Amino acid sequence: MIQYVFIIGATGHVGRELVRQIIGEGDWNRKIHKNPTIIVGVASRDQFLFSRQGLPHDSVGEFSRRERTGEKYSSLNDILKKVHEEAADDPGKGNRLIFIDATAVEMLDFHRRVLRNKRWGVVTANKIPLAGADWPTFEELTSQVHRYGFRCSVMAGADVVNVLQDFRDVNDPVREIYGCFSGTLGYVCTELEKGKEFSAIVKDAKVKGYTEPHPRDDLNGVDVARKLLILSRTAGFRIRMEDVKVEPFIPRTYLNESDIDKFLEAIGGLDNHFRERVLALAKEGKVLRYVGRLTVEGGKPLARVGIEETGKGGTLGMLKGRDNKVAIVTKSYPSERPYRIEVPGAGLEITAQNIRRELLYLLENRIVRTI
Repeated sequence: MIQYVFIIGATGHVGRELVRQIIGEGDWNRKIHKNPTIIVGVASRDQFLFSRQGLPHDSVGEFSRRERTGEKYSSLNDILKKVHEEAADDPGKGNRLIFIDATAVEMLDFHRRVLRNKRWGVVTANKIPLAGADWPTFEELTSQVHRYGFRCSVMAGADVVNVLQDFRDVNDPVREIYGCFSGTLGYVCTELEKGKEFSAIVKDAKVKGYTEPHPRDDLNGVDVARKLLILSRTAGFRIRMEDVKVEPFIPRTYLNESDIDKFLEAIGGLDNHFRERVLALAKEGKVLRYVGRLTVEGGKPLARVGIEETGKGGTLGMLKGRDNKVAIVTKSYPSERPYRIEVPGAGLEITAQNIRRELLYLLENRIVRTI
């Protein structure tokens, strides 16, 4: 079985790294793969390349690096129409076409349109569509486990999504989910413990590429809220984004500043606040962590994200740098020994690699690579 892929967002950071890995690691090589991955399409925000037989590797690489232009398109429906007309999925041979969403924009309608074709599927690292979908749509997409892969939407594919799906299927009800899902905010917290100034830490994180283009998009807590929402829904809780109580890392008044330089200057006013708070906590053996938490009280799910004070040697307190960790409490895994998953803060390489792993999960007749 051949797995054809069309990468949407191929010129972005994740998309470009994914292209590099698929080509560089030989995923396409039929001598070592009985299930080769063939790139038939790549798209940027307004251009795309497509070939039913598969695109030349040099063309794909040049396009992903913005060194080659492609055919213009006005909407993603233009791409779907083009692909449908040329039958890139080649159903007569039982092969499948997977659209990979490596963007960070609203793509919900696109995901739904792709799945209307029974020989097409989606793998997404983009959490925005699933966080914005209503419950019926979320279930419509995610219940199709062999056609819709969304593990990489949380913790870059660190298996927490499929673990929650498994708990749901074996009827081991989830009672609590909590964790640190932001490598950026984890970095900020642990650097504060070293006595560094808050504003300097944020500036340093931005220079290192740890933050969003505007750091307020990390500090507002919305990204963590989206991740918690996806995990909660995967566990079977019918909650909406507006049901998640979000406490930003910093006061909301600072988040209104759209100018990045002015924002970075303004948050200097929080340096003393964080210094004093961290020092006071250290005397009690505690640290700050930005936590997403779902609890169930009286059968009702309650979700919130915000700063928590926790013991330095505790489940979340022991985290360092950009490491992520989630703990899941179920009937089989009680609160004193929850199911834990801890992973290093995922960069581009890990995210792209886990998208490739997700492609393997979607294979109907997977055969392990030849050594």
